[in-house]
Amino acid sequence: MQVEWEITMKCNYGCFYCTNLDKSIYPNLDRDTIRNFIKMLGETYPGVEVFVFGGEPFVHPDIEYIIQCFNELNVPFVIQTNLSSYSVKVIKEIKLPFNMQASIHPSEMPIEELYEVMQSHPNVRRYDVMYSQENALVYYFKVKELAQTSEVYLTPITDFGDGISDTALAKFNHLKNDKMLSKLIKFEDEKRLGQSRSELWLDANFTTKGKPCLYKDKYFLYGPNLELYNCCYRIKTDGICPKNKCFLM
Repeated sequence: MQVEWEITMKCNYGCFYCTNLDKSIYPNLDRDTIRNFIKMLGETYPGVEVFVFGGEPFVHPDIEYIIQCFNELNVPFVIQTNLSSYSVKVIKEIKLPFNMQASIHPSEMPIEELYEVMQSHPNVRRYDVMYSQENALVYYFKVKELAQTSEVYLTPITDFGDGISDTALAKFNHLKNDKMLSKLIKFEDEKRLGQSRSELWLDANFTTKGKPCLYKDKYFLYGPNLELYNCCYRIKTDGICPKNKCFLM
């Protein structure tokens, strides 16, 4: 089971593959509403780690209070961040315990700056180096060298038929099939709800449209306004996929 809460659509990046329709807004929820919502998550999905993401969670004005509520209510959670310079400034001000996962864009985060973050914030348990250009390969090896207890993955940007991501995906698959590189690189091989994402990514022409949802009754997404969806595109489906690609892959 996967439970996600997209706490804001506001983000300081403009990634071409992002599905956010409006990157400028975050909801104006009062703190009692936020606390009651987190309490509901713990009661409805006991023991399930809530995946908190955005947008960029650390641009949310109540992010510290959100972390406080998760901790006080004993609801397991992890925050997905782009670990940008702005986010790091906010993170440094928060004295509460929390775990993070980071999707790193080599073009946005200089390795020297990332190194400083890695030294001061060991609670990043996983780094995904987003592969969109060849320089991501050198970046990946540097992160892997610097990381200690964190997992490090080289992760492709999946194909959206835009002429950009499909080229990056083809190059990534070439690397993945190279015998020497495959021994050195920890390729994306995790399973999401029983589906191996790397196997699905190998076929750039893979389409989900018109087929049964891969994650029916296993995936629950709450939007910024706390509305529940059963699809990563913030829509409600009848169990048949209306999209050409499944972003959750």
